[in-house]
Order: sequence, then C-alpha cells, then structure tokens
Amino acid sequence: MWWKSANGLEDRDATGAIALIDGFDTWLSRRLADAHAAGKDFAFFDTDLRSDEKGELVGWSFVLLDPGDHPPLGENWTVYRLHPA
Repeated sequence: MWWKSANGLEDRDATGAIALIDGFDTWLSRRLADAHAAGKDFAFFDTDLRSDEKGELVGWSFVLLDPGDHPPLGENWTVYRLHPA
C-alpha cells in the first residue's frame, strides 16, 4: 500500500503495484461471490497488508450486510449494493 512521506510516495509494504492489484482482484472476486451466494450486500475497508496461510495477500476487512443495511463502523467503508433493499 502506498502512502505519502516527506520523501514522496513510498511503498510501506514493499509490495509491487501489480502484485497488490492482482491480490485485491482475487480477494474481492471471492468476497463478491460469497455475498451473491448469500443474497447479501458487501462492505470492506483497508487494513494492514499481509499474506495469509496460502500466501495470498490479505489487507481488507469485510462484512456481509442485509440489503440496504449500513456498515457497523460508519462511513469509512466501501459498500457494494448487490441486491435491492
């Protein structure tokens, strides 16, 4: 994940952009499939980037929501409304 420092942009996790995007794509695709299967909406936010036990990147927390519900921690979530409320 990139952040700004006094020296400009720095990669705090030493993870290349392509690896980060590919990891997020894999993670997001799986979570969206879970949400669709459950008939739920989906919300997530960034957390510390790490590798899971399979070596896949994980850096996001998520919840599955009943359609139309709001995430539990306020407005800092990205919400995908997948089903009509």
